[in-house]
Amino acid sequence: MKYFKTVAVLILMSCAKESDEQSQSTHPVWSHDGTMIAFINNAEGVAKNNAIDFEVFTMNADGSNLRQHTFNDAFEADLAWSNDGSKVAFKSYRDENDEVYVLNLEDGVQVNVSNHAAYDGSPQFVKGALFFESERDTEIGELYRYDFMSNSIIRLTNNDYRESGAVWSSDGKLIVFTSNMDGDDDLYLMKSNGDSLVKLTDNPLNDWYPQWSPDNESILFTYGDWETDKWELRRLDLETLDETTILSGNDSGNASCHPLGTTIAYASSKLGAGHVFLFDLNTKEETQLTE
Repeated sequence: MKYFKTVAVLILMSCAKESDEQSQSTHPVWSHDGTMIAFINNAEGVAKNNAIDFEVFTMNADGSNLRQHTFNDAFEADLAWSNDGSKVAFKSYRDENDEVYVLNLEDGVQVNVSNHAAYDGSPQFVKGALFFESERDTEIGELYRYDFMSNSIIRLTNNDYRESGAVWSSDGKLIVFTSNMDGDDDLYLMKSNGDSLVKLTDNPLNDWYPQWSPDNESILFTYGDWETDKWELRRLDLETLDETTILSGNDSGNASCHPLGTTIAYASSKLGAGHVFLFDLNTKEETQLTE
């Protein structure tokens, strides 16, 4: 996401460089069938003021079959799986500006589908369609849909606020996003056409990285900020707007919920050397997925 610092970085492997920086992995995302996880990794560590070389990786849900899919010195992030698991969309800075690319996992072909000089990012597949954010028509940024059949791009929203980190519900009817329209970063909800705006959270710290639950009845998000170094993974009930803390501690953010709603994949450096973890919502047990 362009507007937030990368949080919850996690160390996947040691890096034998004189700078003492370590390889970082973060932003794990479940495939729709729950068999694979995509994430980004950077062998250069967290230096260079976030102008860093993150590459796209996938692995099986048990950590096996690790594969690297991008090979360049650009920053790639904002991962999203297609519904059938054959593609991964992501944001890349390889063209000297942020563009949305679609990776075909079978043949490795990567296509720039946004193809514009302005910022494009935060892609998401919904029922076969690809949605993303763009500043091509306004510096505030709006939401767009890419049509694979016609290779055309359709503008969806036109308003006076930024829908950063926007995520569509699985039925494509609602959008949850982060906005600082009231001063700090809170979560908001609206219809996919931009109508019926509702503020969901009003917390003293920031609310970032919203993710829908599989049943579209709750929102998973990261709560915290860099000044207090307080990070929590929370769940928001959309009916009552009650918030429940699922995980607390150092960098417990960047989470993704399994399609069955029982397990959360998240990235954390809480053990000193960060890892990807799985958290079982029923048993409350954690499994360290990467070494």
